[in-house]
Amino acid sequence: MTHRFPRQVLLGSLLVFWLALPITLISPQNASADTANPSGSSLKLSLLPQVHHFKNGLTLVTVNDPYSPTLTFQIWYRVGSRNEHRGRTGISHFNEHMMFTGTKKFPHGKLDTLINGVGGHLNAFTDYDFTAYFENVAPDKIDLPLAIESDRMTHLLLSPDQVERERNIVLEERRNDYDDPTQKLVEKVYSTAYAVHPYHNPVIGWEKDIQHTTRKDILNYYRAHYMPNNATIVVVGPVDDRTLVKKVRTYFGGIPRGHLAKSRIPAEPAQHHLRMTVVRKPAMLPITMMAFHAPNFRSRDAMALVVLAQVLSGGRTSLLYQDMIYHHPVAVDAEGSYDPLTHDPGLFYFYAQGLPKTSPPLLRKRLDAVIRKVRQTRVPADLLESAKKQILTQFVMNQESAFGMGMLLGMMSADRVPMTYLTDYVRKIQSVTADDLLRVARKYLRSSNETVGYLFPTGPVRHPSFSRPGRIVR
Repeated sequence: MTHRFPRQVLLGSLLVFWLALPITLISPQNASADTANPSGSSLKLSLLPQVHHFKNGLTLVTVNDPYSPTLTFQIWYRVGSRNEHRGRTGISHFNEHMMFTGTKKFPHGKLDTLINGVGGHLNAFTDYDFTAYFENVAPDKIDLPLAIESDRMTHLLLSPDQVERERNIVLEERRNDYDDPTQKLVEKVYSTAYAVHPYHNPVIGWEKDIQHTTRKDILNYYRAHYMPNNATIVVVGPVDDRTLVKKVRTYFGGIPRGHLAKSRIPAEPAQHHLRMTVVRKPAMLPITMMAFHAPNFRSRDAMALVVLAQVLSGGRTSLLYQDMIYHHPVAVDAEGSYDPLTHDPGLFYFYAQGLPKTSPPLLRKRLDAVIRKVRQTRVPADLLESAKKQILTQFVMNQESAFGMGMLLGMMSADRVPMTYLTDYVRKIQSVTADDLLRVARKYLRSSNETVGYLFPTGPVRHPSFSRPGRIVR
């Protein structure tokens, strides 16, 4: 059971999950209330997360949202495909599947029956940096996800028959990805851009590794990573904090801290020359994708890169869209993404889906022209301010669900993002200048730091569709 999220889209909308006009955010250090205003005044957190640490290493993050009709219970494990070893790629995702195959207390199929029986919903997803499980239920049903997740943290059966059944399902998902020309291009770009870091591998893993992963491999992986000191529980909704802490202690307190081996993940060396990759498959239209190595949230350049991504690819007013769709019409779509919330440095990428007779090299020529422009000249003041307002308006307006807030907090916990990232976000976005954009464009959007991927259609597809490029979170 997997839940597919393009992470960069998910984070783009969930980072903004925090606010709804008019609202103020209260920080613990400063309880003064300022009116939320996407164009300027400071924003502080009013739905303040409460963080609790238990003796066995488990972390609990709660947000009391009394107006939410539902409650989301999420458990995030700090293990994903970045923790996998050569020859065993995809094991995080395989293990996620197995987490639904049963324990003695909750046999296979029982979880769906129980959650559906109370009108709830459950699912899971795997990313490079984490694996997460969630149940969305009525507030008075909180004991059910507590019982489910505490049980399968340690009592997974992993029956051989279920391992083979899920292997076939995972292999089918793997083949579907391979058949999707857009996702095949993304896979090739990532595997070309990363030479040694595990971001080189697709989250779902390589087909040969999935075929050769054994029950013992999964069991060892499960025991090595599924433990309270490698997990964070996030609960958002109408919750009484003291009562919930007691419940979590009751259900999880007896699970001992495990031995968490330190992951030895190789750092990706600096790229010093242009890299190219080509995909030739049946497809609707040609695509060119260009990716540049970029730092994550720990860098002082992160917020400038967020704004630069908006300037270049933030909708129909962006530089890429204006150039490639209106002024030099060679494409039907031109977008991009930069995600600072990754455990290790990620990619700042762009793509263009061309008109039927447009070649990928021509798309690259127009993409290069726009990038060259932001490397050579300052972004006009009105475009810069418009981009920042769009980011902050999204930050303010897209906060609609307990689930979304839980997702953001869970990702932050998994990647060990400090809570100050949220409290400082608006101020840092507002402080980005045209000089900052010029500096980061010159620093990161260099051909020596670039990986280019071409998708050449070889014929019509059987079932025409277009999935936007982006890391697929399984």
